[in-house]
Amino acid sequence: MPEWTCVRIFDRQLRVNQLIKILGRKLFALTVLIGIGVWFLVLPAFTGNLGANPLEKLLHQSGEIAIWILGAVLALTPLRVLFPHSRIVTALNRHRRAVGVAACIYGLIHFSFHVLYEGGWEGLVRSLSKPFIWFGATGLIILVILAVTSNQFSTWVLRKNWKRLHRLAYVAAALLIYHQAIAGKGHWAIARWLLFPLATLQLARLIKTVVREKRPYFASIAVLWAAAKPTERTPIAEPIPNRPGPSRPDCDCSRPLLWRRRLPQWRQPAAH
Repeated sequence: MPEWTCVRIFDRQLRVNQLIKILGRKLFALTVLIGIGVWFLVLPAFTGNLGANPLEKLLHQSGEIAIWILGAVLALTPLRVLFPHSRIVTALNRHRRAVGVAACIYGLIHFSFHVLYEGGWEGLVRSLSKPFIWFGATGLIILVILAVTSNQFSTWVLRKNWKRLHRLAYVAAALLIYHQAIAGKGHWAIARWLLFPLATLQLARLIKTVVREKRPYFASIAVLWAAAKPTERTPIAEPIPNRPGPSRPDCDCSRPLLWRRRLPQWRQPAAH
């Protein structure tokens, strides 16, 4: 292999290793999660790019950020199952807890903007007559519970129940996607871009898990089928008697019968 080719391969591998090292750092995850809020919420507020109704714009922007971050954390587990040998997916899965907590924080920011948009707590109580508010509030409560228990102490206290509790993230995602879809005109166009990819990933994960669990079962069936299938038996060895003929120095016709396999007709030894 030419020397320049080896250098290019080594350089590419070095770049991949550096990328994976950067993706696995907590500072990278915090920078991205905070940067999203700064880019879509803080900068437009300071530059005056929020339109005629800034509070309504901030309300919608914060809600979309929260639901997209929640979709990202729910996509990490199926990607890990589908691509178990991908180093990039493994590095990103280290930040699942931080991403989930960030989704809850942006959800609380969205709730705060909703309270301000409704004019205070009295307006919030009046808004409870709208069905989509109940779906959003229920999903946010679940996210708060999951964020509070996203620590080592809760893992140690709840043990096996911790994983069962955090499976409620799928319930929260379904509630919040429905909340987003019926919140107003045009919101379903945003929700479907989150719903269909997540549903596809979860379906692919389920299929791969079922196939992996059933693989030993199918292997045992194949072994039993191969054992039950009739095979061609080898011919049974039969004694071949000494044939009369002229005596030869290297032939002792007084020996007992010789045992050997029956040969085809064209390979039968010639008579003495």
